[in-house]
Amino acid sequence: LRLRPTTVEVDPGIFRAYDIRGVVGRDLSVAVAELIGQAIGTLMAEQDLGDIVVGRDGRLSGPELAAGLIEGLRKAGRNVTDIGMVPTPVAYFGAYHLRTGSSVAVTGSHNPPDYNGFKIVIGGQTLSGEAITDLYTRISENRLHQTALPGTLAERDVSADYIQRIADDVQLDRRLKVVVDAGNGVAGEIAPQLLEAIGAEVIPLFCEVDGTFPNHHPDPSEPHNLEDLIQTVKRFDADLGLAFDGDGDRLGVVTKDGEIIFPDRLLMLFAADVL
Repeated sequence: LRLRPTTVEVDPGIFRAYDIRGVVGRDLSVAVAELIGQAIGTLMAEQDLGDIVVGRDGRLSGPELAAGLIEGLRKAGRNVTDIGMVPTPVAYFGAYHLRTGSSVAVTGSHNPPDYNGFKIVIGGQTLSGEAITDLYTRISENRLHQTALPGTLAERDVSADYIQRIADDVQLDRRLKVVVDAGNGVAGEIAPQLLEAIGAEVIPLFCEVDGTFPNHHPDPSEPHNLEDLIQTVKRFDADLGLAFDGDGDRLGVVTKDGEIIFPDRLLMLFAADVL
């Protein structure tokens, strides 16, 4: 018999503009994650969406919070595919590749180690603003869907498919030597494999996934977090340095001369290529 507290306190402050985010142990617990999962599952039920992909970053609290979230989603009758520890973009890819159109990445993004959170896509739409506040309202008013029979749970690894999809699309004209600084975030496992698959020679830096982030904070938007990368690019006479944030959806770029190419300029380069 599992005895459960009748009410779980949920802090409305964790429901932010583009994601749900808080400090583990203070704002976030397994019970809170389960309620969030059930609220997401309720929203899906209303839109007649049955299947969802769940991934998580490399934070220490990831496995338990993902388990709580999955429990809540299944309680609302949703079928979950757990794709394990992956960067946030791979979770988005999983929703597309497995044709669910819905995914949750359990991630604290570029925040300190004691944070975690949820980035949510439902039916191809990223939840933001009122749609996120609405999840809190459902929880606080106890308007949560529950089915007699819980949804199913399957495990699936989509990392190889992700790498293949990109390598089929992009190959380097010449072999570049690239230093990859993952800041001990979740991109450390897949980014070097991906770059090798498109024809780069990779020098990994802080690519061991470690949720305590022992070397530097995994946020490439702060120039001081790129100092190790700049030194390593110079030391190995590499062509390029790439740095990722904790969940692998922010990119820092440094040239062989150690110049930082800031995100607005990167966007211009990418836009020119896409257009």
